[in-house]
Amino acid sequence: MFVKIEFEYEKDTVYFRCPAKVGRNIRQLQQDFFRWLNDRNNDHPFWVSFGVDEDGNEEFGLSYNEDAFIYWLNNVRFNKGKKVAVLIKNPKFLPKKTISF
Repeated sequence: MFVKIEFEYEKDTVYFRCPAKVGRNIRQLQQDFFRWLNDRNNDHPFWVSFGVDEDGNEEFGLSYNEDAFIYWLNNVRFNKGKKVAVLIKNPKFLPKKTISF
């Protein structure tokens, strides 16, 4: 199944291919991804330090794009050693689902 990713603040559009069983639940998976991404207890490469607060504690923010979602699908949610999502430039068919970031 082909899925389209649209970006709220950019004009770029990205597509990825995944099995139908993944694509059918893509909106729920996106919500699960956001919960995982924003949980400070999760050590992932999308945390970016942007300074130190007045108490001396390091402050973090998030910096991510479609690669983060694909990373999560392949390495966290479906981590059985087989890639379930692959970014593609030009889909052969129209995407069946669209998600927005």
